[in-house]
Order: sequence, then structure tokens, then C-alpha cells
Amino acid sequence: MFWRSNPDNADESQSGNSEWPRNGSLLTGAVHERQDMKWLEVSQWKQAGKDEWISKCTGIWMPFEQGGLLLHSV
Repeated sequence: MFWRSNPDNADESQSGNSEWPRNGSLLTGAVHERQDMKWLEVSQWKQAGKDEWISKCTGIWMPFEQGGLLLHSV
């Protein structure tokens, strides 16, 4: 899955997104419910199989669903 832009402001700059999150990655951030979708505004994340958290993320978003569930609560 690849990072998405802010659904309300596609021109917002992104940081902390040098890689795409693989299955099993951990993402934290703020949940935003829109009329049509639920989104996670990512504040930090850890790639699957890695120990290091990538912090200071801005402008990177992930939908909770896309043709099926993408994000799972842990």
C-alpha cells in the first residue's frame, strides 16, 4: 500500500514517507472520519521487520479500507 495525500488538502507537503509501508507495519496517528471514508493521519510509523520508528511525519495519510480492510487496530 502506498501513502496518500491529505484528503482535504492534496497540496500539503509530505515528510517521513521515504518508503511505502509493507504488510505488518505499525502506524500511529489521528483518526479522521469523513462522510465516505475513515482515514489515519500518520504521525509515526515502523516498517514491518524493523525496530526503528519513523517520527515527525506530516501530510501522510492511509485509508482504513480500500476494497477491504487495510488497517487493523492493535
